[in-house]
Amino acid sequence: MSYLFRYKFVPGKEIRYRIDITGSLDFVAPGEKMKNPINMEMVIGQHIVSCDEKEAIIKVQIEEVKAAPNMPQDKLPEVGSNSVMKMDVLGNTSWVNGKAAWEGAEHSLMVFPEQELQPGDSWVRQTEDASGTAGVFFTKYRLNGFDRKFKHLTNFTTELFSGNPEEAGSISIGKGVFSFNSEDGWIENSGTFIKHESIIPVPDMPNMKIRTITSLNIQMERI
Repeated sequence: MSYLFRYKFVPGKEIRYRIDITGSLDFVAPGEKMKNPINMEMVIGQHIVSCDEKEAIIKVQIEEVKAAPNMPQDKLPEVGSNSVMKMDVLGNTSWVNGKAAWEGAEHSLMVFPEQELQPGDSWVRQTEDASGTAGVFFTKYRLNGFDRKFKHLTNFTTELFSGNPEEAGSISIGKGVFSFNSEDGWIENSGTFIKHESIIPVPDMPNMKIRTITSLNIQMERI
């Protein structure tokens, strides 16, 4: 049996999540390494401002933020701040105001294919990098099947690649799981682990490069 997965848009619908993010953003230069730990918990709200049968405008608000004392306060999401995203029924998303709601937000979203799926089917989608600095990512999704305990939930696994996994040279940099509420038409929970490196040239110093190492563990549950 095949199944068609789509997000369901209802005007005024409210969805809230608790999100735990741990990891670090490290910079490595010749003779120096700077570590920037990430350890915080957030509560976010999603509010469908307007929609039709194809897409919705969704306001995302940061409701609560708790962070470890060693995290720079100026790097934390601002409580009460709003971001606006446009999303279609497949989950393709763009940030209307050009800024994601939080670091790593693009990895908490799931994108479905046009066609129906059977357990074991997989598909690949390019992942939007909201910061514009981390390069091109691709996510390979796989439908595992329905949850044995909660029949309204469907389980998926994901693998993140730095490049198209169907082409040579692509590197796996992360894995994750998603649970989709088929009755409600929305993500119930997810977990994603990512680790990747990139090289940044130093302006006016062509022989010097800075290596960045990003590690993120993002756990999201609906509340």
